[in-house]
Amino acid sequence: MPRTMTSKERVKAAFAHNPVDRVPMMILLGETWMIEREKISFKDLREMDDLGAELIVRTYDEMQSDSVTTGLGCWIGLLEALGCPTEISKIGAPIEVKPCIHDVAADISSLDRSKIRERLENSELIQKMMRQSREIKKLVGDRKSVAGQMVGPFSGASMMVGVKEFMILLGKKSPYIKPLLEYATDCCAEIANMYCENGCDLIQTCDPCSSGDMISPKMYEQHVVPTLEGLTSQLKNCETFLLHICGKAGMRLPHVKALGIDGFSVDSPVDLKESLEAAGKELTMVGNFNPNELLCMGTSEAVYAAAYANAEIAGLDGGYVMMPGCDLAARTPLENILAMVRASSDYAASVRN
Repeated sequence: MPRTMTSKERVKAAFAHNPVDRVPMMILLGETWMIEREKISFKDLREMDDLGAELIVRTYDEMQSDSVTTGLGCWIGLLEALGCPTEISKIGAPIEVKPCIHDVAADISSLDRSKIRERLENSELIQKMMRQSREIKKLVGDRKSVAGQMVGPFSGASMMVGVKEFMILLGKKSPYIKPLLEYATDCCAEIANMYCENGCDLIQTCDPCSSGDMISPKMYEQHVVPTLEGLTSQLKNCETFLLHICGKAGMRLPHVKALGIDGFSVDSPVDLKESLEAAGKELTMVGNFNPNELLCMGTSEAVYAAAYANAEIAGLDGGYVMMPGCDLAARTPLENILAMVRASSDYAASVRN
């Protein structure tokens, strides 16, 4: 049994499939929960002297998360930098995003992949995201992993056009889908690399539009897999890369494993035991607590029981990280979040005894 680990050591060991002192618990985003709790908007957060870094670290410490997420309110910040109008001034975390591509043929044809880095570096929002990352890194040091959050290429491309319109173009096999996805892929790679340059140990990529609830396996293989291949091939100095797909994502596991991605974050429809067996030693599974029915509306006793059961299934040999199946609901009781860590610690203690 390993000695008592720091949070960062625990997370690194889990992703490396090495023994852990207890199963780590991470929060995927946590932004909605924090903003609702503080009764502020993301605009307020960005206007703080330290861009909210101290508040973010304090909040994640209180949740006992083994990681701290930076870029809060900005998982789609890339889209604002690319011209998508956004609204972030409302209390309680609603983020409204509108498409930036209206004339599909003309707008997509004018996208310049050679100027992506320049465009991002000239974005006030992106610069704030990077500064927030540096400030958080200073505060946590080597205690915890710092996770940079961002939208995935497929979902980012769909939001640039509008999800409904994008799906129509996909169904019609539009020739503009491929260049748009290539552009979005390069944008995501640049954001990921910028995060790593500014102190992030882990990249959390959320690609909800690639869920089995949204597109078929054939569409996933044809359109999403190439974007993830392109993204991961461009990563520089990225310690850990985590992909999150909402909803029915179990059928995506073989593709994710084949890509060599470090971790796959899944929602409650994905069975943990089956996914761990399928993942083997090549992929770390992350999740799969129902963020609404269990974590938000359930009792702390129910959360504890589910977390303890997951710890028993996974064991202490690494390869699994506890996490909500998506972002925390705004009014999730703190005691329910802490119940996951308590169950993980209690299971580890039972093994030692």
